[in-house]
Amino acid sequence: MKSGPASLVGTVALAALFALQAQASAPGLGALPFALDMRADPGAAQVQADTLVLVAKKGTDLYANTDGTETADNTPRVLFQPTGDFIFSAKAAAGFGKPFDGAALIVYGDKATWGKLLFEQSKTGKPGISTTVAKGAGDDAHHGVREGSEVYLKVVRRKDMFVFYTSQDGASWTMVRTFSLPGAATVKVGFSAQSPMGEEFRARFSDIKFRNAAFKDFWQGE
Repeated sequence: MKSGPASLVGTVALAALFALQAQASAPGLGALPFALDMRADPGAAQVQADTLVLVAKKGTDLYANTDGTETADNTPRVLFQPTGDFIFSAKAAAGFGKPFDGAALIVYGDKATWGKLLFEQSKTGKPGISTTVAKGAGDDAHHGVREGSEVYLKVVRRKDMFVFYTSQDGASWTMVRTFSLPGAATVKVGFSAQSPMGEEFRARFSDIKFRNAAFKDFWQGE
């Protein structure tokens, strides 16, 4: 989308926006030359040029416990379907309120198959990085505290392998974890926001970058 209204709030308006984008085969968001698949109920989104804001309502989460008996899959999100090897990153800014408010880049196959790189408010009140890889059951991991209210997140795919990275400046990266998913070549990738306990949470994604390429440096994902 080359230009558009400053904000679009509400499922009907957003559905119309993304339908028009798909019909025109135009870039849906800044550097992403893909048709976008959106889900903003419960919640909303605001799109302006190269920035995306997702608004998560209370009770929204993407979650699977360790035996698969408890799951949640109702976060507002914007996804696209890349092909081949890729490097995808964005700066996530979060105005945290309640524990587990979070902004994420996700890899999504279906309700039972997905990966999440999450910048969230921890139970202790400090922001940090968590990841979950779900293959029927979920595999949660916490990767330490991050200072401030912004962090860069990156997802890389090389053949059937995905790698998550984080950065404070978008230049020097830390590898967080690697994993595989069934149907890796056809999964969708994109943005998600959650607020399991809060009344409302806003996640802002900017400095969005995507390129079809295989990394040369595994530890940096570049």
